[in-house]
Amino acid sequence: MSWDTAIGTLDSLRRLGARMIVFEGGEPLLWRDGSHRLHDLVLYARKHFLRVAVTTNGTLPLDVPSHTLWVSLDGLKDIHDYLRSDSFDRICSNIEKTRHSRVFIHCTLNRRNWQTVDSLAKWVQEMPTLKGMTVQFFYPYHQGEDDLSLSSEDRRAVIEKLLKLKKSGLPILNSSGRLKAMIENNWACHDDILINADPDGTITKGCYVKNRGKINCGACGFTPVAEASGALDLIPESLYAGWRLFLRA
Repeated sequence: MSWDTAIGTLDSLRRLGARMIVFEGGEPLLWRDGSHRLHDLVLYARKHFLRVAVTTNGTLPLDVPSHTLWVSLDGLKDIHDYLRSDSFDRICSNIEKTRHSRVFIHCTLNRRNWQTVDSLAKWVQEMPTLKGMTVQFFYPYHQGEDDLSLSSEDRRAVIEKLLKLKKSGLPILNSSGRLKAMIENNWACHDDILINADPDGTITKGCYVKNRGKINCGACGFTPVAEASGALDLIPESLYAGWRLFLRA
């Protein structure tokens, strides 16, 4: 995506009513066009949107000027390195060095890592540069990736574990109500609030999976959508979760 395409896409999103932007990938921090890099896009977005966030794999310096910065981490060293090619030590070093004031871990739980989420949560709590963590659940796009989907029994078990960890004071920032709703996936989904932009500038309204795979709402693992839908329905817990992630000083 060129700089002009990126700016045009951001302008289109603003005209469509978007008020928050999350840069994701791939790895967004790799983006370059001439002298421009992601930092410049973030600064532009900050002038036109209420909140700007970035999700990164954490292997590059965590110095992007977003309001919120998520680092994708699938577990502690053994688990993460197994799933993501020996990158844990570099990520840990970047987390320790960052001066960004709002860094969170985001963990996608799957059948290989869910049993160790308590260890990850304790590690997050002990890392002074981190403000907490959020989780979502693996969704099978069926585009050549390993199917790491949780069974219904394991999904229930890990959600019950997450609720206990939250109650014990560990910094899991998903709301309890939305986590419980993910057990059966019977929550009201407002996917009409989502607008996705692809690298070529194509804009798609609605579910993340649209144009990427088969939509199966019963297997949904997208807790950010569940939380945003809850906030739109004025559920206090979801509003509070959003405040902690995007607004709290």
